[in-house]
Amino acid sequence: MKTKLYFILSILLLLVFGIESRSQDKITVSGTVTFFKSIPLNKVKILALNSGESTYTDSLGRFNLNCLKKDALIISASGFEKKNVKVGKQDTYIINLAYKNNPTNFHDAVSNGHISENVLLQAINSGQQKKGKDYSTYSSIFELISSEIYDVRVTGSIVYNKKINSFNSNPQVLYVVDGKAVSDISFVAPADVKTIEFVDDVGATMWGMQGANGVLKITLK
Repeated sequence: MKTKLYFILSILLLLVFGIESRSQDKITVSGTVTFFKSIPLNKVKILALNSGESTYTDSLGRFNLNCLKKDALIISASGFEKKNVKVGKQDTYIINLAYKNNPTNFHDAVSNGHISENVLLQAINSGQQKKGKDYSTYSSIFELISSEIYDVRVTGSIVYNKKINSFNSNPQVLYVVDGKAVSDISFVAPADVKTIEFVDDVGATMWGMQGANGVLKITLK
């Protein structure tokens, strides 16, 4: 009977010490999740792989999470590439997520509340202007526009402003290539495009009534 009692007590002690040992191994880490190195991402999931703890970033991209000293953080957000970060000696992390621009990723990132549509569009346009994106994979300028510009609708060889639904006016946008208004852009080869953007606010006023439906601005290499 005593042997059985000692055995039970030993098991209980092992369990207690095991729990205490694991609790001592836990630490709290914090950080910020961004896109484009400085733009905070909201509602990004942070999962500690070994401890199983998880949390989400706030509107400023910040998070706090309990994990083990030797753990790995899995950072995931719809529309962005998943990232794994090993927990090291530091307790603060700045994590930048990569983003590949396409309609599906754009929709997922915005609809899941990670980033606003306007902020994402501005970041994409800014990145394209700095790097000069490679558009050579598109078969025509209209396929390029349909895939890359989200505020317009392409029908055949005509580009329309999605926001204008009036039956009394033609919502065709104004084409501007290298600063000059043109009536046709079918001659533009995607591989020759350096930057492309659509403006339908203050940026279009300089074109007067011609730019009333918005301006599709194309800069060639």
